[in-house]
Amino acid sequence: MKAALLHGAGRLGVDEVPVPAAGPGEIVVEMRACGLCGSDLEKIRGTYTAAPPVIGHEAVGVVADVGKGVEGIRRGARVFPHHHVPCGRCSACRGGSPTMCPRYRGTNLEPGGFAEHFRVPRWNVERGGVLRLPTAVDFERATFIEPLACAIRALDRAPRRPRSAIVLGTGPMGLLALQLLRLRGVDPVLASEVSRARAGKARALGAAIVWNPRSEDVVAAARRETDGAGVDLAIVATGHVPAIAQAVHAVRAGGTVVLLGVPEAGGRLDVDPSEFVTREVSLVPSNAATETETRRALALIARGRVDVASLVSHRFRLAAFEEAVRVAERAECVKALITP
Repeated sequence: MKAALLHGAGRLGVDEVPVPAAGPGEIVVEMRACGLCGSDLEKIRGTYTAAPPVIGHEAVGVVADVGKGVEGIRRGARVFPHHHVPCGRCSACRGGSPTMCPRYRGTNLEPGGFAEHFRVPRWNVERGGVLRLPTAVDFERATFIEPLACAIRALDRAPRRPRSAIVLGTGPMGLLALQLLRLRGVDPVLASEVSRARAGKARALGAAIVWNPRSEDVVAAARRETDGAGVDLAIVATGHVPAIAQAVHAVRAGGTVVLLGVPEAGGRLDVDPSEFVTREVSLVPSNAATETETRRALALIARGRVDVASLVSHRFRLAAFEEAVRVAERAECVKALITP
């Protein structure tokens, strides 16, 4: 079978590898679609070090093989398998930080989601990491379960209910966060984006104003739109480190900055730390999601509450994976999907 694999920073290949078999407690899924995520791009560049260098985690498909002892999952079932699953028992899980569980990143889709078939480990299967897809949810929309779950968790981590917000970076994650903010009654939702295509999509999905940070002073503009006070909440949905500083200055005194995008390793934040104390600005990081959020994400997609279908701007076959990466790196797409 074909699989897009990472052979070190910047070295990709679409290789011929054996079709995996399901061992005890495992399942094998025939991939039907997999989203190309920003963290995949960072792994390819070698700047994402928080997880193993396995690419492809927004994968969905049909169960092709079921290992001994698996209950409730049959061949032919349409599924979303979560690539990381916490234990639910350790101090991190009990303390409300399940994505910091030592076991959370210990397993992955094998050899990754950009493969014609991939194995889901026993750990993930036994702990509820595999969701059945309703017939009303097609495979393309189902690829957004994991990223939407991450956006849900990020917004839930904000300590206060905002009335106004700004989303910095309207790639797929920012566009999902924007829609969730609108669903929660936040008005206005402002935005910042350098890509013309992504900025246009943000406007179409309800952003009141979208500024280009390369040509406009986003902080001054956000304050102007809020009578000088600043927004209640800033969602940083990009790995571009200067956007974090913009967010800190764009929120009001007592406001919150949520980090949804993963900054590239080695970056440095140029912010006066007194901002956090004298203005009581909260900086809240959010990393990944759990089965609690994936189930909520699936329900929102199934009910049509979040528009994910229109985010797909480009589709590539697995054999053209390297071209998909080039298009995504240049931000020429909103969201790229890979199919077998």
